[in-house]
Amino acid sequence: MSIVSIIITLIILLIIAAISKAVMDTVDFKFNKSIFSKIKSEKKRLWFNQSQGWKNKYKNSDPEQGPAFPGSTTVFVFITDAWHFFQIIMLTCYQIAYALPIALIIGQYVIPITIGIILLSKFFSGTVFELFWDKIFMIEKD
Repeated sequence: MSIVSIIITLIILLIIAAISKAVMDTVDFKFNKSIFSKIKSEKKRLWFNQSQGWKNKYKNSDPEQGPAFPGSTTVFVFITDAWHFFQIIMLTCYQIAYALPIALIIGQYVIPITIGIILLSKFFSGTVFELFWDKIFMIEKD
């Protein structure tokens, strides 16, 4: 890869990450004023409306009934609502943006090293997040 193609790739990744973050904040803070509130399909509109869509991870949208399917509240949460979907896109873009130069500096095996760094990053960030989110920061159980 040439230095120009690396820079272009990094810029594209950062643009995609920024757009994803904009979607996340829009559906979280300004849904009713956004283009997403105009979606005709009730199911799709609910997927984008973070004030309601977060419930998609639970059976019948009821946290008391538990997860909608195995992993819906953890590893597969990104398919339950737009906020989590665009979060994984944003984080993956950032992870590739920092993994790619590291892999290129190392030299050979660029693709496997990049994939390895991304997978390790996702594993550790997800595991540490769940530990603190569900165990360490909680004084009461849900």
